[in-house]
Amino acid sequence: MASDLMQLGISGLRTSQKQLDVTSHNISNVHTPGYSRQVVDQKAADAQWSGGNYYGSGAYIDSVNRAYDQFAARELTLSTTQLEESNVRQQHMMMLDDFTSKSAVNTVNSMNDFYNSVRSLSDHPNDLGSRQTVLESANQAANSFNNSYETLTNIRRDVNEQLDVTLERVNALGQELAAINTSLQELPDGDKNHDLLDKQRGLINELAKYTKVTVLADKGSLADKVIIGSGDTLVSGVESSQLKMVSGDPDLENKQIAIVNGNQAKAIKSDHIGGGLGAMLSIRDDVIDKSLDEMGRMAIGFSKQINDLQQSGTDLTGAMGSALFTDVNSPTLLKERVLKPLGSQTDIDVKIDNVNALKVGDYKLTTSFDGTDYSFRLFDPAGNEMKQADGSAYIAATDTLPLEVNVDGLTLTMNTVMGTPPATGQSETVIIQPMRRGAANIGVEMNDPRGLAGHRQTNIVEANPNNTGTAQLSQTSQQTPDALAGTYQIDIINSADLVAGNTGNSGTATFEAISGAAAENAVGNYTITVNAANKLSMADDSGNAVKLIDDTGAEVTELDYPLTTTGNTLTMVASDGSQVSVATLSNGAAANDEFTLAITTSDKLTVRNTQTNTLMDLKDDAGNTIQALAYPLTNANKEITFAGQTNPTLSLSDDANVGDNFSVTLGRSSAVGGNTNFLAMQQIQHEKTMNEGKSSVIDLFEGLATDIGMQKSNADKTAEVNQLDFDAASERVSNISGVNLDEEAANLMKFQQSYMASSRIMSVAKETFDTLMRAV
Repeated sequence: MASDLMQLGISGLRTSQKQLDVTSHNISNVHTPGYSRQVVDQKAADAQWSGGNYYGSGAYIDSVNRAYDQFAARELTLSTTQLEESNVRQQHMMMLDDFTSKSAVNTVNSMNDFYNSVRSLSDHPNDLGSRQTVLESANQAANSFNNSYETLTNIRRDVNEQLDVTLERVNALGQELAAINTSLQELPDGDKNHDLLDKQRGLINELAKYTKVTVLADKGSLADKVIIGSGDTLVSGVESSQLKMVSGDPDLENKQIAIVNGNQAKAIKSDHIGGGLGAMLSIRDDVIDKSLDEMGRMAIGFSKQINDLQQSGTDLTGAMGSALFTDVNSPTLLKERVLKPLGSQTDIDVKIDNVNALKVGDYKLTTSFDGTDYSFRLFDPAGNEMKQADGSAYIAATDTLPLEVNVDGLTLTMNTVMGTPPATGQSETVIIQPMRRGAANIGVEMNDPRGLAGHRQTNIVEANPNNTGTAQLSQTSQQTPDALAGTYQIDIINSADLVAGNTGNSGTATFEAISGAAAENAVGNYTITVNAANKLSMADDSGNAVKLIDDTGAEVTELDYPLTTTGNTLTMVASDGSQVSVATLSNGAAANDEFTLAITTSDKLTVRNTQTNTLMDLKDDAGNTIQALAYPLTNANKEITFAGQTNPTLSLSDDANVGDNFSVTLGRSSAVGGNTNFLAMQQIQHEKTMNEGKSSVIDLFEGLATDIGMQKSNADKTAEVNQLDFDAASERVSNISGVNLDEEAANLMKFQQSYMASSRIMSVAKETFDTLMRAV
């Protein structure tokens, strides 16, 4: 009996000792991050049969478990990812918001200073001091753009460096998790090593700060598989992969995250990677790059419009104006906008044509060659493949290069693609970045203030609003010679064409039609005959006599020959009774000589000087001087060239009707003290010349600042919401797994008393045994 009592005491002592050990362990780790409270599962030992009854044999520790709920833990992991992603995004948006409120706004202020200096110069266009101020303001504006570009690229570089540092920690976490998996498999009953499992969960939660994490338990193994992002395995059992940054292709600066398995590095999708990594990639690719593009679009729109005005005017010396800022279409910049794979032989030029149609973002051009034709697929900045209205490819297949394509204010000239010729079946993708370096490339090319072009020739071309045709009149050049300064009217008329013939006659008389004769009512074919009696008569193609006008003005059917009319002029009576001088006939006709006259009508174009009311001499296609050009114009570009000029001045398309007219005013190309160009430069400050007529250059900045401000506000709100979700998830985990000191202190006292009571049982057992021994 004493022996049984002793065993019961020992049993109680042992169980109480273990309870005290676990309770003390809980108390010691009350402040350990990620620690899960451990709970002892104590059970009664099996009863023993004795003397017709079952008697208890004490207690034992069945297991030690941790207070853990996988659903609460998973919720905490997920909320950790969301919170860290929103926090990282919030931090970077604060930096970009600071950029728009300081560096970028300085750029806008410098542009306004430039416009103000031009406004002052327009009041005193010949003042060299004011001109120098404009140059200094232009330099300040260009420098501000350069500084904004540098600030954004520095932020971008910092993000890439943070990505590198973060990946180092992610790789370390992967290795630690793989090491824990190894330990769990090697240790006996590794699944009961609660402290190791807590460490594993802590590492997973830390990993969740950087990326979205999914943990899968392998069947028959204690080693978990850790998946990051949208399905890439970082840890598989006891093996860990490595992440690293790799250069983009073909954009080397656009570094991507790749997962390395052996010697293979595979870029992983960044769209759904989540966490701090996802936030940094999103900020870099979607916000910083867009900001660089928008600043570039501003710089290109600003400099190109000023340069275009400069080059359309004359400077203080009377010479044609030159570019004030760097030419956005310089040979170097044309090629710099195309990013191609290393070693590529592709040669593509990207020219800025229309700043109003420019869009931010990257275009992607994929080319393939089937041995005969080049096929192209062009993707817009949103990633959508561009198509024609009928659904066909935006760029039609061709077997010939170079090829020009117009898209969104750009002209793409594909000089060479993939080689000359490329291999059959070869394909290649290039990235087109029209705006990315615009703010970096702007600079001031002018250093002589006299080079500012203040005067701009004022040329006005207008169609009569009452015209019934749809023809368009335009200038072929913004500059026209001063000799042509004046006002003109271009008329589309229907007039007579007279063709004289005198072949086969024996006499020596010369018969010539009168050019420009108003013979529209005398259309027909006529024969003029000189008979043996030296009488001249005229008949139509039906043989009917045509009345003529003699030197007295009388209507007759025969005239004396040689003619006695002024200038030997032959005047006939038209079908409407009007008198029309149609030809001249010199002396020397022999008897029975015949002459032919064909009269037709056709549409013509004339140019009349409205100041002198005279028709202007023009050049026909052969270079002859005439006053009426055949219409529609027969040269390739439908151009009108004034006599005495080498280059054409105007161009008139087809589809004008007889009676249509156009007014033209041509100003002087040079004028000392002119300021029309300076006035036009001022208008760029507020004119909606960008974004398809919706924005001015400065409005683009306002849109960028508003967009970044809204994103920052959204990031702040998202961070607040995610913080609440994280706090709630943390509280749920704490309620389940956390250590409560009050509860543990109570347990400590309880198990201490149990331990003391068990010790007393053992003492009683010993005393009983001693008593029995003495009795013996």
